[in-house]
Amino acid sequence: MFNQIDFGKRVKSFRLGRGYSQKEIALRIGISEQAVSKWENGECLPDVYNLKLLAQILRTSVDNLLDTEMQNPEKLMETIMIGGARFDIVEKPETVFAGKIIYAKDFTNVDSFHSAVDSVTEEEKQTAFDLLLEPVLPIYDINLSVNFWLAEKTRAYGFVREVMTMEQPDGVETYKMPASLFIRAYTDKGTAQLISREQCEIWELFAYIRDFFMPAHGFKMAENGAQELEVFDTFEHKSGYAYMPVVRV
Repeated sequence: MFNQIDFGKRVKSFRLGRGYSQKEIALRIGISEQAVSKWENGECLPDVYNLKLLAQILRTSVDNLLDTEMQNPEKLMETIMIGGARFDIVEKPETVFAGKIIYAKDFTNVDSFHSAVDSVTEEEKQTAFDLLLEPVLPIYDINLSVNFWLAEKTRAYGFVREVMTMEQPDGVETYKMPASLFIRAYTDKGTAQLISREQCEIWELFAYIRDFFMPAHGFKMAENGAQELEVFDTFEHKSGYAYMPVVRV
C-alpha cells in the first residue's frame, strides 16, 4: 500500500541529492514553500499536475517518486481454485490498525457487547477516522474481529483503518497485528456460489473458509494474535476481501 510519509522522505532525498532548497522547488513549480514542506513531512500529497512537475525538476520519474518498495506489502504464496472461486494464501507483514474498537471485557455479557458493536454509528466511526495519524494509502475501511473463535470475554470488534504508527490521539484505539499467514478470498460470484448465493458479504466467507476450505487444504487457525479481517473496497461496503489467519498443519 502507498504511504505518504515514505513519499515525503523520497521527495526530500531526491531534492537534497539535486542540491535544491525547498524554496527553489516551490519557485520552479509556482507554489508556496510551505506546500513543499508539507509534502516532505507527509502531511499531504501534490496533485497530479504538480507531481509531474516535481518529477521533472528532480530529474526522476513519477514512478520513482511513487515507489512503494518500502511498504513491505503482503506476499502471495499460493493460489488455490475451487471451481470459479479463488483463494490466495498470503503472508501479511506486521500491521497496525486504528479507529473505534470495542472490547467484550468491558460488558457484563456477550449480548451487551454485540449490542454495543451494532449501535456504533457512521458518525462515531468517521470521528475516529478523522483523527488518525499516518494513514496508509489507499485507504480501506476494515472490520477487525478479535478472538471471535475463542472465549467470549477475550473478544473485540473494531471499525479501523491501517496506519503506520501506534502513536494515535485520544479517542482512537489501536491494535498491532503480528505478521502472519492468511487465507484471502474476494466476494465475487465464484465465492458466492460456494455458499449457494448469487451475492455474498465478506463475513459470510469466514464460515466456509474455516469449516470447509481449511481442513481440506491443511490449515488451522493461527494463535499468534492475527485476526479475521473484512477489508472493504467500496465506500458502500458492498464488496471486499475476507482475511483468515492460519498456519499450515
